[in-house]
Amino acid sequence: MSDAPEPSREQLAEGLRTAFGELLRAERRLRSRDPQRPGALSYSQVRALVLLDDAEEATAGQLARAADLTPASVTSLLDQLEHEGMVQRRRSEQDRRLVVVSLTPQGRALLSEKRAIWQRCWQQAFADLDDRDVAAAGEAMRRMARMFDSI
Repeated sequence: MSDAPEPSREQLAEGLRTAFGELLRAERRLRSRDPQRPGALSYSQVRALVLLDDAEEATAGQLARAADLTPASVTSLLDQLEHEGMVQRRRSEQDRRLVVVSLTPQGRALLSEKRAIWQRCWQQAFADLDDRDVAAAGEAMRRMARMFDSI
């Protein structure tokens, strides 16, 4: 039993803010390492592929909004993914002005492999945490997102 006093609500909130800052910095480091790995998908490419997998197909504009990228960035990203055989583009049957993007079988397979790797990482990282703690962390992050959106 420790004689140390329990941290105050303010100290706990400060710890949460500090941890969130560490998470953001780690994500930036992850993004900066991506282009340096030959043959590997970048973080942005994986995000686009995940969105396509979830939605089946999307326009470049929809991908840009969902991935929080500029339309020019998405166009370049899709050019690369199409060149590598990961996605295909076609004219919309409902509106010929629109181009829709979908995953190819090769893209779906590579994304499945990438997701399996991430799933193992997540399971290892949180294996020793109680389910209630994981749920509380998720709720804290959702509240932070709502707070940022409201500012």
